[in-house]
Amino acid sequence: MSRLKRILCLLLCLVAVLAVAGCGLFPDRGNGGNGGNGGNGGNGGTPPGGDDPVILEDNSGMPDSAYNLKTYLYPLWEGNTVYNETLWFASENYAPLLYEPERVLSVRSYDLKTTYTEGVDYVVDGNSIVLMDRSGIPLMPAGTFLSATPLTSLAVAHVNGGYVYANEGNDISLRQVVVTYTHAGTRSWTLPREETEKFPKTMQKLENGESIKIVFYGDSITVGANSSEFLGCAPHAESYANMVKSYITARYPQANVQFANTAVGGTDSNWGNNVKTGIPAIDDIAVPEGVNGDHFRTRVLNEDPDLLFIAYGMNDQSASPYLPATGTSKSYQQNIREMIQKVRAQNPDVEIMLISGMIANPDTGFYNKDYEEYQQALSELCEEFENVGLATTLNTVRSVYALDDNGGNGKRFRDCTANNVNHPNDFMMRVYAQTVVYSLFGEDYIDHI
Repeated sequence: MSRLKRILCLLLCLVAVLAVAGCGLFPDRGNGGNGGNGGNGGNGGTPPGGDDPVILEDNSGMPDSAYNLKTYLYPLWEGNTVYNETLWFASENYAPLLYEPERVLSVRSYDLKTTYTEGVDYVVDGNSIVLMDRSGIPLMPAGTFLSATPLTSLAVAHVNGGYVYANEGNDISLRQVVVTYTHAGTRSWTLPREETEKFPKTMQKLENGESIKIVFYGDSITVGANSSEFLGCAPHAESYANMVKSYITARYPQANVQFANTAVGGTDSNWGNNVKTGIPAIDDIAVPEGVNGDHFRTRVLNEDPDLLFIAYGMNDQSASPYLPATGTSKSYQQNIREMIQKVRAQNPDVEIMLISGMIANPDTGFYNKDYEEYQQALSELCEEFENVGLATTLNTVRSVYALDDNGGNGKRFRDCTANNVNHPNDFMMRVYAQTVVYSLFGEDYIDHI
C-alpha cells in the first residue's frame, strides 16, 4: 500500500504542475464568478463564502439513486451535501469537485446503474477524485480527447489545432460519472437576481388557482438538449424547462397551468424574431410553419402566453449583442426588444422572464461572443420594460467554473457538458433550473415543494 501511495503522490505532483502551467486557459476565457457589469445587472444576490462564517443547511438524506425533482433543484450554494455532481475523466486521471469533500458517499455511472469503489476505482485527494490504475471508471486517452483528425461526425476544431472530442447523443454522458459527497467548505457564488415582484399577475394566478398559460421560447438548450430525458437514457433527468414546469405544478397543484415549449434547436434570436441572417444553417431550419413562416406568431403569439420565457443567445453569431452579425440580420438586443414589443402589443399584461445562458466550449470557435455583454443587454431591457425579469444563468455558470479562494477548485467545461461544445448535461441543466426558479420565486423556493 505504501508503494501505491508513493506512486499516487508522484502522479498528483505531476498533475499539480500541469494544472498550474495550464490554469490560465479556461479561467482567462471562461472564468469570472461575478460576471462583470453584465453579471449582476446591478441586482445580484450576495455570494456566500465571504468574511462572515456561513452555516450550511443540512440537506443530507435526499434521494439520489434516481432522478428526483427536489434533489436536483436543491441550490448548490446552500447545503452540506452535493448530489450527483458530474465528472468526465478525459485526458487526465483526476477531476475536481465544486467543494472539498468531507466524505464521498458514492461515485456512480451517469445512468446511476453502476457504483464504483473507493480504494479500487478511485481515491480522494483534496478537491479531486483520482482514478486508480485498474479503475472501472472510463478514462478517455489524451489522443482521443484532442485528436489530429475528427473522431465523430461532429467535427469541432480546437483553437490551437486538432479536434476536440465532440458528439451528440448519449456518447459523452455515458462516459461521465456522478459523485455525491458531504462538505464543510463554501464558495463565492454570484446568486441569481430575485425578480418575483416583476411577476405579480403570474403569482396571483398561481396562488388563486386560476388558469395560466406558460410558454418557453428559445434554442436547443430550452428544447432540452442534452438532458438525459431528452436523450432517452437513465436517469431521465428533466430539462431545465421541464424542471421549472414540474416545480410550478408541484407547488401550485390547485392552479390550472398549461405549458408549451415551442423552442427549436439551432436557432438564434434573428430566427426567433423572423429575421433572415443569410446563414443557411440558421435560416433554413425545417419547421412545420416552413422556413419562411412567421415563427414568432406561430410559436408565441398564437400560444397567447400569460408568462413567457425567452432564452436565446448561444447560436447568435455577433461578438456583441448591440451589433448585427450580418448585413441582413439585427442585433441580439434589438431582436429581444422586438419580441417583447410584439407580444405586449397583443397582450399588454404578459409577464416575461429573459434567460441568459451558459458559455460554449472555450477551446473552440463556438466561444464567439462577449457573454457578459449579452447578459448586460438583457438587463438593460429589464430596465426599459415593466414586468420583465432576468434569470442570470450566466452568473451561476461562471460561479461553477470559477477558481475559488474559499476551497473550491472550480469545475471544468468538460464536466458540465453532454456534447463538449454547447449543450449542458444533467448537472448544468440543474444550474439553469435552480437559477430560473430562484429568479421567479425567490431564495426560499426549495422550501415550498
